[in-house]
Amino acid sequence: MRKNRIARTAATTLLALGSLGAFAGTAHAEPIDYVRIELLELHCQQNSEGDHDEAYLKITDANGNAVKVWPGNGVKYQTMGTGYVRSMTDGNGNAALILGKQQARTLTLWDYDSTSSDDKLGATLVTGSEVGAETQWRTVEGSGGVYVIGYRVIDI
Repeated sequence: MRKNRIARTAATTLLALGSLGAFAGTAHAEPIDYVRIELLELHCQQNSEGDHDEAYLKITDANGNAVKVWPGNGVKYQTMGTGYVRSMTDGNGNAALILGKQQARTLTLWDYDSTSSDDKLGATLVTGSEVGAETQWRTVEGSGGVYVIGYRVIDI
């Protein structure tokens, strides 16, 4: 009887190990292929208030948090008036601009206001599947402003 119990325990252990091995084999997911959003330029077609806006750009990160990505280097905002064009390349070092090819992020342009809540100047969805495409030019509108954001999605 003791031999039977040992044999059953050994067989059960081997079956469990075999199942575990099969399970472990299926648990390996395909590695995520990452891309990076490369910010290029911001064009002001029409500013939203007075003679200029104080523009800055946020992106939703992988956790859904809004992270400021432009302007970079500790600058709070860039002054934008109708006809202004600003380089956005100083924001490209931010890790929030990295995403998987099957993921998406929202870029949201804001107007900084010191006396009230900031105004949303518009938003656009960027997908990782845009990798390799030409420069994208997206028009965003809000609070009376009209802006065009230029960016590329590049493989990393």
